Amino acid sequence: MERKREELIAALVDWYKHNGRKHLPWRMTRNPYRILIAELMLQKTHAVQQVLPIFQIFMHKYPDIASLSKATTDEIKEVISSLGLQNTRSRRLKELATAISEEFNNKVPNKYEDLVSLPGVGEYIANAVLCMAFGRRVPMVDANFGRVLGRVFFGKEDYPPSKDKTCRVTNELLPEMHCKEFNLGIIDLGALVCIPVSPKCPSCPISKYCLYFARTYKK
Repeated sequence: MERKREELIAALVDWYKHNGRKHLPWRMTRNPYRILIAELMLQKTHAVQQVLPIFQIFMHKYPDIASLSKATTDEIKEVISSLGLQNTRSRRLKELATAISEEFNNKVPNKYEDLVSLPGVGEYIANAVLCMAFGRRVPMVDANFGRVLGRVFFGKEDYPPSKDKTCRVTNELLPEMHCKEFNLGIIDLGALVCIPVSPKCPSCPISKYCLYFARTYKK
């Protein structure tokens, strides 16, 4: 079992290094502010390429928490208007910047409890910041992550297993090293290969470990 785990991890990390979306600017940095803002922009937005130009403009205009906290909601809304939900997003970003400025001296906190206390920050975004910015061994379980796990370990098209099962599987899988690459590898695999409809199973780097693949292609 341990050997299978190590092989699966190695296959995912190697796939990410050669096929993942490493070029995204929020993945090329360990700056917690940039990562936090990117993940907030990506919420309820499936088109990563739609976020990319707005993120770059936003970072040029508001390079840190201090500058963002001084902006008005209307000014923020103008920058992010093309993302949609601009009223909610601009208000949330202003509230977030104000909270970090007043409670954490303009520094994005590095503790889970502090991160989830911030406006708009839930479990996934908190773990994304902890993993990508601070190198913590924590899972980044989004819809893509859940779908890949559901198919690989439970052989299901959807991902209905309980949260306890999710935690158990992810805690057993997460490597001590390359945790960021592992998390992003699963996320990108779910976005590019293990897609919701007509997954590209024959080209999947971990298909030989996948119950869904075995049940679908080896009948």
